[in-house]
Amino acid sequence: MGSNLINLFSPGIVRYVESVLTEGRVGVCSGAIHIKDITTGCSSLIKSPCADRFRLVIPYAGHSVTWEVLFNSNVPDEPPDFIFGDPNFIPDIDNIQSLVNWEPADPKGLIYVVSELLEEYKKYQESILRNISRMQFEYTSLLEVFEESKVEVIVMHRTERQVGPINFLIRLPVDFSRIPTYLTKDNPGEDAAVLLVTYETADGTKVTPQLFLSPRVEQCLGGATMLRIPHLTPSHCLIDYVPIVCELVTNTVDQVVASFEKRQEYIATFLGHFGRCVVEYDVEAFSKISFLMEWHDFFFLITIDLPRLFPAQCPVFTFQSVYHEAVDGQPYSKVVSDYPYSPRWTSREMAERARVYILDHIAGFQKGSVTQGSLQQ
Repeated sequence: MGSNLINLFSPGIVRYVESVLTEGRVGVCSGAIHIKDITTGCSSLIKSPCADRFRLVIPYAGHSVTWEVLFNSNVPDEPPDFIFGDPNFIPDIDNIQSLVNWEPADPKGLIYVVSELLEEYKKYQESILRNISRMQFEYTSLLEVFEESKVEVIVMHRTERQVGPINFLIRLPVDFSRIPTYLTKDNPGEDAAVLLVTYETADGTKVTPQLFLSPRVEQCLGGATMLRIPHLTPSHCLIDYVPIVCELVTNTVDQVVASFEKRQEYIATFLGHFGRCVVEYDVEAFSKISFLMEWHDFFFLITIDLPRLFPAQCPVFTFQSVYHEAVDGQPYSKVVSDYPYSPRWTSREMAERARVYILDHIAGFQKGSVTQGSLQQ
């Protein structure tokens, strides 16, 4: 929301609105709260900013709930009233301590109230599940393993003929703290993986799981679609399925960390052998290193590129002459990616074998640059 819309609000309540927009992240997914349908209860004769009514769009269980908030700009220190979209949701106001003990001087007052109301809304959704045996079983089973604060549920449609869809949103307990900092430094925010499971009907005969990653995690792991979570059949229970997805994400994080550590060791080994010849190397991701080398008065560059999926994928060597150019006018070079290699070797063994391979093939590269290239002008 732009500053021009902020300026519509009555000065007495604008601080609550700004706090919601800048700090209002709630629920399992820590989603942002949005504001729409800004109106006022003031007389139309008042020309100064006087908006004091609006709707909050609040993320919850892979869905969103919309609640109307009604302040009174004439008495801005009074707590707001609420109109909820579901007529059956009637929270006990006495349980909302931040509303009962409203602190008008606290800009976060509205955030506190919304957070407590969401807890009441969650209890309301839990009460609906008690009459849906299959869904109640799935939910109570999850709570035996996962923290209640990490699971949300919502029954989005309920009539005499149909109940559903029903959403379960689970925040997976995965440790992302080990991810190398170079992968996350340019993408602020928290690290999270949430699993959304949607049952189209109460009997669970049609179910769809979806994995969502926070932007930082998605960048680090290559996207949620790359993980390819397993199919969830109606006969499977969430208590068995969710740990499988959690393990999949954890293993992927482990692979990212292991790849980084192996690249680091690989580069360190080459630095130990050819440290005086280094032109440059990647000091953050350890994905590339270049050397200026000499063999029998023949100078050439060797660049080693370590792929993202190293060690599953082998490093790529690029030999480049400093004297000769190819027919296209570019420096004469040769790219090598097919050589003796095993991902099961240690990083030091990989680097040592690569060193031997490079030294054994310098003569062939020199000959090729002379016979197939031309001297640079």
